Amino acid sequence: MGNAATIVVGRGGGGFHTYGSNRMRSCRVLALLGMAVGVGTGTFVGLARARGADAVVAAGPRTPAAEAAAFHLPPGFEAQLVASEPEIHKPINIAFDERGRLWVTDTIEYPFPAPEDRKNKARDSVKILEDFGPDGKARKITTFADDLNIPVGVLPLPAQGGHDTALVYSIPGVWRMADTTGGGVADQRKIVIAGQAHDDTHGMTGSFTEGFDGYVYAVHGFKNTSNIKGTDGSGMTLNSGNTYRFRPDGSHVEQQTHGQVNPFGLCLDPLGNLYTSDCETMPILLTLRGAYYSSFGKPHDGLGFGPDIADHMYGSSAIAGLVDYVAEQYPPGYRDMMLVGNVVTGRINRAQLTPRGSAVHADDAPDFLASDDAWFRPVCIKLGPDGALYIADFYNRIIGHYEVDLHHPGRDKDRGRFWRIVYKGTDGKASPDKPFDLTKASIPELI
Repeated sequence: MGNAATIVVGRGGGGFHTYGSNRMRSCRVLALLGMAVGVGTGTFVGLARARGADAVVAAGPRTPAAEAAAFHLPPGFEAQLVASEPEIHKPINIAFDERGRLWVTDTIEYPFPAPEDRKNKARDSVKILEDFGPDGKARKITTFADDLNIPVGVLPLPAQGGHDTALVYSIPGVWRMADTTGGGVADQRKIVIAGQAHDDTHGMTGSFTEGFDGYVYAVHGFKNTSNIKGTDGSGMTLNSGNTYRFRPDGSHVEQQTHGQVNPFGLCLDPLGNLYTSDCETMPILLTLRGAYYSSFGKPHDGLGFGPDIADHMYGSSAIAGLVDYVAEQYPPGYRDMMLVGNVVTGRINRAQLTPRGSAVHADDAPDFLASDDAWFRPVCIKLGPDGALYIADFYNRIIGHYEVDLHHPGRDKDRGRFWRIVYKGTDGKASPDKPFDLTKASIPELI
């Protein structure tokens, strides 16, 4: 195989030719790589903070209505407010359940975790948003679990006996939280996967995504070294950027890919191919199980790094959510596109996925959403069951972790928003697909 790798994914045809890449990442990443190797993490952090002198937005916050007015979308698209402060603080990850409800991990504590020997409750939570009106507004918001500590990943599981169950990462591990009484609150909690480190709270584990194989796929972030074990004796040590998978009951864990710097977004396409978005390397990666990807100073396995499907960056070192748009609510020109949340530039970047050999290539395309409000931080994005794009907005004048002092008083703790992007048509008459409850759907509807 040499320094090239092969992808066979079969999206859109195109034969079974190999698609390889021998090149390294951009010059900017190589420079950062040299910095990390040559001067050490401490100096890297110091330089990052020096760069962050202009990373604090001078202007004050806007109301949700004023922020909405600052969005720029293609003709026919509309941004709708789903929820905002005071019901929401700082959203991190979101996920939809089988009933079409939106689950969110919500933090006030970040970037400093509450002490484990705390006398008072931690202030973070998991909330459920539901009963969405025609204007996108969530008319019901409930707190499923509180006293959490910088929760990141969340994945609602099939209801047990009609009661809610979810996997939630909250320091110090992945918890299985269940409502056993039907009261709408998690009254039972158990750590099913332990060992995830949290020395760096912007590089923890999250983006839980259920695969077609029944495993839960997840990202592992920058700087942390985690010793993760399954109850069957399986285990692995992950340092900095990686992806892995685990059984929902914690019985087995496996490393999926090696490398990346700080992956945050993760999604599957209809064929089960796994994509990630990584800070510092590539905004869109089509991952191969067992492959190695560029990181700071880490070698590959002798076969070369996994190939790229993108040949461009997005002017940012902080790439967040990732969505493969395969629904039909948007017009044909906006389907089969990969959307990327960019929390530094305040944009939803867009790439058109086109067949290339046995794989796809992420062709650069005009941004899907831009904002004049520099506080807009699309930290997580998801495709909703109604065919609309949902955005978790970590609304903040500061987004940098190392770039700006963690104690900076300008770090906002109070404001967070959720947006729904729908296509209304140039005449304003188009409407989102009608969401339906999978638990009540007929077999023909499911098929």
